[in-house]
Amino acid sequence: MNTKTLTAMCLVSLLTTGLAEGVSADQSNQTSREGLPGRRVDGGTRRGNCVLGTKRLTALIPESNLGLTVAGYPTFFFYMPQTATPKPVEFVLQDENDNQLYQTTFTTTGDSGIINLQLPDSATLPPLKTGKKYHWYFSVLCNPQNRADDVVVEGWTQKVALNPVLARKLEKASLEERAALYISENHWHEALVTLAELRRDRPDDSAIAEQWAKLLQSVGLDAIAQEPLFKNQNSTQPVATR
Repeated sequence: MNTKTLTAMCLVSLLTTGLAEGVSADQSNQTSREGLPGRRVDGGTRRGNCVLGTKRLTALIPESNLGLTVAGYPTFFFYMPQTATPKPVEFVLQDENDNQLYQTTFTTTGDSGIINLQLPDSATLPPLKTGKKYHWYFSVLCNPQNRADDVVVEGWTQKVALNPVLARKLEKASLEERAALYISENHWHEALVTLAELRRDRPDDSAIAEQWAKLLQSVGLDAIAQEPLFKNQNSTQPVATR
């Protein structure tokens, strides 16, 4: 058995046990104690002719609505359902006191798939602070003249300190090993980013596709586990990668 195969088996084991128990249970308990609001799947009450099909706008976050990150500028992932025409979407980031820290809009193609959005490393947006929680909203603007028609998901992210031991391991780790390390520490955003990078680098690797699917299934996102992954080349036009 070669090293790559062994690493893949270990990663699958983590996805089916450690992550499911660690993220879903630990973060759910933390959220229930702290009363964080959120909605990772849109309510579907105002879909009209804007969003097509049976699958809904979905944020790729744990069931607790809270994702942990070690990044100052994390990346967020969303499943975009098919829309009748290309639609503008909006992302808003707030601090715990509802102060808006960042807002951006871009237009999707209208196709269904998973898109990603990274907070920009810029002078106008300070990096997230360790220990702080941040509330975000992601909206499809079905009718920009009437925001009551928005299709919306919302959730939270919290920056945590990177363990020095883990940091040393990451320096020497392959992408597959990094994914396993992030999963073992419940660093949700980094686990997604790493597996997404692997999928884009090796689109025909069935083992990587399986690992991605198991990651989503471990937090109850089975419905979108097989959806195509998009890459935002310029933050305005998602391009599919399979």
